[in-house]
Amino acid sequence: MSTAVRALPLTTIQESMWTAYRIAPDSAAYNIVMPLRLRGRIDPAAMEAAVASVGERQELLRSVFTEQDGRPVRVVAEQPLIRLEFRDLDGADEAHLFRAAEEAGARPFRLEAGTFRVVLLRRADDDWALVTSAHHIVSDFTSRWLLVRDVLDAYAAHATGTAPAWRPLTSSYTDYAAEELRYTASDAGLLAAEEWRTAVRGSAPAELPLDRPRPRVRSLRGDTVVRRLAPESADGLGPAANAAGVTPFAYLLAVFQALTHRWSGQDDFLLGVPASARSGRGQRDLIGCFLNTMPVRAEFGPDTTFRSAATQAGERVMRGMFGVRYPCGLAFPDTVLFRAALFLVQMDRMEPPVPNVPPGAALGPSLPYAGLDIALIDVPQQEGQLDLLLRIEQTPDGVTAVFSYDTDVLDRASVERLADGYERLLAGAVRDPDTRIADVELAGAADVDALLALGDSGTYDDSFASFDSLDSLDSFESFENAWDHR
Repeated sequence: MSTAVRALPLTTIQESMWTAYRIAPDSAAYNIVMPLRLRGRIDPAAMEAAVASVGERQELLRSVFTEQDGRPVRVVAEQPLIRLEFRDLDGADEAHLFRAAEEAGARPFRLEAGTFRVVLLRRADDDWALVTSAHHIVSDFTSRWLLVRDVLDAYAAHATGTAPAWRPLTSSYTDYAAEELRYTASDAGLLAAEEWRTAVRGSAPAELPLDRPRPRVRSLRGDTVVRRLAPESADGLGPAANAAGVTPFAYLLAVFQALTHRWSGQDDFLLGVPASARSGRGQRDLIGCFLNTMPVRAEFGPDTTFRSAATQAGERVMRGMFGVRYPCGLAFPDTVLFRAALFLVQMDRMEPPVPNVPPGAALGPSLPYAGLDIALIDVPQQEGQLDLLLRIEQTPDGVTAVFSYDTDVLDRASVERLADGYERLLAGAVRDPDTRIADVELAGAADVDALLALGDSGTYDDSFASFDSLDSLDSFESFENAWDHR
């Protein structure tokens, strides 16, 4: 039986996650899931030993959360709290296996009892699913790979009767939390906070139109619209970014800023760019939430081109990375800065480099790892966590735009139109970086015909009302940018 040995303060981002949990403890919106299909023979006992070994190695897998004297604390146990869950689905069809994987990842966590889950599903002796799930308070985008990598590496070792050959951990999340506390109180930290404030002074959060008012208590339920970007846009992104002298990330961010400008009518606004405060060799193998989100300011005029917008975005992201160690939650307490967010995912920079699932598919391409063939299973996640989050993913078939949204405040039809607009703006930006953003037509032929029909009939369809509403769109900064600028 595990014994709690110490209670530790939370990092700034963990305090935000704890608040979200207390508001909606039955929500799975903050679950970070990585479900894999495994082909090959598996020894469940060796997998169970692997999970226990990872629990011993990683401090946060031995942590739970509670409150003491009105403050949230992290309580660390001596022994691992995580145990392998096993379910035998002998003879089930493939669809049943995938549904079971989705259900395993989507179960809410009780942070007072545990924050990680590893589930092994058996369909046949050579057909399995391994589902790792963690609450965002202890994990981030990089950490979900680290958990899978550590489990599979440990399994390969235990299956052959050897010890895992991991790199030794030279730091801990406790060290990271202590360093955050030291840095934020230092002269350098105070200077970084002031630079954040100076960078955003006079601006305001981006406010996209909502379909209905935000409820007093959010349900944290949502949905997703997925688009495979046109091949000519995906193929032309790199050359267009090079022509503008920026990274592909800055170019895609500029297009998202342009879309926000066109939809909201705002000329000066802020978007969130989630970034990782993980740094140094000591933290490269640590599982934890190292998230910080940069307030990136966008300013537009009537003659702003995609080139000038991308240059501005790239410069401001680079400048923001210098202050990424200072938590924005401390620089702007009780202030909403980020009402929309964008992050990008490059799977081939992770280990193992599991390819993303192409749009419309249930399973991604497989690759060999740890003596098994592994492939990513497509499951919905992070839906309802945000009012709107745009995630750009590389897949073997191209580039995918994933629009996750909160169904409390947005309808699918509105997000579909938003996705249409992003595709049109990106196509124009790729064709000619010197195109004025104001000159790109956002409405498609079907939308124009519908609007003309409304004029002829004298009737009003409120499905188009979202283009004119100025109700705010409030979202939470949640994910790190995997296309690093450091």
